[in-house]
Amino acid sequence: MLSKPAIPFAFLVGLGGLLFGCGTPAQPPQGLSLVRIPEEVFADPTNNQTSPERVELGRLLFFDPVLSENGKIACASCHHPEKGMSDGLPVSAALADPKGGNLTRSSPTIYDARYQFAQFWDGRVATLEEQALKPVENPREMGSTIPKALARVGAIPEYRDRFTEAYGELTESSLARAIAAFGRSVVANNAPVDRYLAGDSAAMSKDASAGFELYFGKARCSFCHYVPLFNGVEGPEFESTRFRVTGVPERGLAQLTKDIGREEFTHDPRHRHAFKTPTLRNVAQTAPYMHNGAFDTLEQVVDFYDQGAGAGQPYSVENLDARVSTGPLGLTAKEKQQLIVFLNEGLTDQSRRPQVPARVPSGLPVGSLAK
Repeated sequence: MLSKPAIPFAFLVGLGGLLFGCGTPAQPPQGLSLVRIPEEVFADPTNNQTSPERVELGRLLFFDPVLSENGKIACASCHHPEKGMSDGLPVSAALADPKGGNLTRSSPTIYDARYQFAQFWDGRVATLEEQALKPVENPREMGSTIPKALARVGAIPEYRDRFTEAYGELTESSLARAIAAFGRSVVANNAPVDRYLAGDSAAMSKDASAGFELYFGKARCSFCHYVPLFNGVEGPEFESTRFRVTGVPERGLAQLTKDIGREEFTHDPRHRHAFKTPTLRNVAQTAPYMHNGAFDTLEQVVDFYDQGAGAGQPYSVENLDARVSTGPLGLTAKEKQQLIVFLNEGLTDQSRRPQVPARVPSGLPVGSLAK
């Protein structure tokens, strides 16, 4: 069990403006240093403890097109280090579809996916192990089947040897676990804001510190993107991932998104247009934003929420989340600029950016971004 911080977490999040007081603090406010990433809550599964052999095996598979039917599509085609482990597209390309076209949602970053209790925008699976092979058997993503993928991987001596070393044998389970082991290693938990919260008052610039104050207070970001994870997992319990209805529009249109979101998975009308609250870590690298790439820039995202999110749009939103339905925020141009400086500067961490391998065991071209 986690011991609760001396200052209640709800106070830290909901009343952050009081913690910061007026003006930019010279150092992190007393109490915020108690907020830390609870690594013990997000420990490795008992059947997939991290080891260098497992992470390296997963990295090679992640960048190897061998999992796809046409031998041209890798996990990295949609989750690449050059784009913050996303793909830089509003919605991902349907790479395995002979008719071409696009998928219906953007490619979420895999940074800090280990700190979520739900995967995909609609949370249809809980773990990275469950998620790992779904794209392989999606006819529009990798267009293959698990048996075929296993046969292709198993025909490669280097992979057979690596699976024997890491997991004892190659199976559907060990294939999923290897990819998940790599995914679990892709974290961004040493950003300037982490050092700032640990007591380093020089870790962020004056504008970034002011933006962090706004994040807690007037801008209300922390009401959905909770500190210290900056995603939808709220402390101090850290038990579940939150989904929100914020009223995101269709890209380029003044109308509510047609995507029903989590309702497609739960069949619960209360979840209509609800999507997982994503991490904001490395958000500067993962444009366009939202589940459908509705906004090209962080400036557009901030403007949307400053207007009151869905409540400030020329369309009605059923089940709009109460945390974003309070009306316009009234941010000044200077405040918007400071908030964006914090998002860009304070939450960026490239210290564990995955390295693209020079080669992959299949001998196929190393997976690169979809064009």
